[in-house]
Amino acid sequence: MKKFVVRGVVVLSMVGALGFAAVGSASAGSVAHRTSITLKTYRLELASYRAARAVIESTFRKSVASAQSNYQQALAHATNAAERSAAQQTMQEAIIQAASVRSASLVTLGPAPTPPLT
Repeated sequence: MKKFVVRGVVVLSMVGALGFAAVGSASAGSVAHRTSITLKTYRLELASYRAARAVIESTFRKSVASAQSNYQQALAHATNAAERSAAQQTMQEAIIQAASVRSASLVTLGPAPTPPLT
């Protein structure tokens, strides 16, 4: 259980750092600048946005896989229904927490860049 908590804290800190980094790059420039960006700049911003989204999704999937792995380990050592139920609740709470972190990270990331007006 201690490893699970440590992993959770590490994942949360990584996602938080990614969110703050993404906010800084996503909010650079003004709205007027956004409408006059070049196609090259747009492609770079879109690639950066997609990479940040991929990291967020990958972190979420790893968190879910970790929760499921911990559940399987706890289930293997469970001797009664109460222990199995507690293991399942722990897994569900970890998945809900991972989904919450993913959602917050996506909100922090913001919308995809808008294409230039041609």
